[in-house]
Amino acid sequence: MRFRSWCLAGCAMALTAGVGVSSAFAATTTVEPGQSLWTIAQAHDLPVQLLEDANPDVTPQNLPIGSSVQIPEVQNVTVKSGDTLFLIGKRFGISTKEMLAANPSVDPLNLPIGSTVRVPVGLAQTSHMLQAHVAASTSASSSDLYWLEHVIHAEAGGESLQAQIAVGDVIMHRIAAGGYGSTVQQVVFQVSDGHYQFESVANGYIYSQPNAQNVQAALDVLKGDDIVPGALVFYNPSETPAGSWVWQQPVIAEIGHLVFAK
Repeated sequence: MRFRSWCLAGCAMALTAGVGVSSAFAATTTVEPGQSLWTIAQAHDLPVQLLEDANPDVTPQNLPIGSSVQIPEVQNVTVKSGDTLFLIGKRFGISTKEMLAANPSVDPLNLPIGSTVRVPVGLAQTSHMLQAHVAASTSASSSDLYWLEHVIHAEAGGESLQAQIAVGDVIMHRIAAGGYGSTVQQVVFQVSDGHYQFESVANGYIYSQPNAQNVQAALDVLKGDDIVPGALVFYNPSETPAGSWVWQQPVIAEIGHLVFAK
């Protein structure tokens, strides 16, 4: 089975971001009657998702009166030539997930030079703990995450986030099914009848740099998101020969240019 790959521009440019003049230092607020994470976020001019990430032990729908909510420290960073949301976050030790949460209206792949983005620097430690929790809860190693990001980028980089997650789902289904490999890397680099199972491995695109959306898709897959339950193959109909065996497989879903089947 061979799959089409798309190669997009990577995020390998040097980071040249400058830190802006304004910052809000981390604080703690006490929950008052009638308050929610949303109203607290509005009062501090922060996205509610950012507050949820800063308070992983808090239930957003049930804030006890008198309990404490952490307000993360935020710095404004001026976008310079070559910057991406992924690279700016990497400089401060902030995950892409937290950067996206702090900047919900920003296109992570198209940052206008001279604009500003928020960096939740107070979440650096929290971010690392959350990533460790994800890895532990899914029994996923850092190697699994690394290769999942890369195969998603190489095989579905031009597709929607939903399609990218679905591609990752196929990899995880193959691990669960057995016979393909017991890790993401083994599945991706599997050789059958003398051929790599993924075209991106054969042509080298597997080593291209994932972008912020690919990273998010991989994290969603490892958290258990399953968009195409039972799918073991995916293919692009416009790139697949009429006589290919994959046409005979029961179709589970069609997402963008890709078909996912058993």
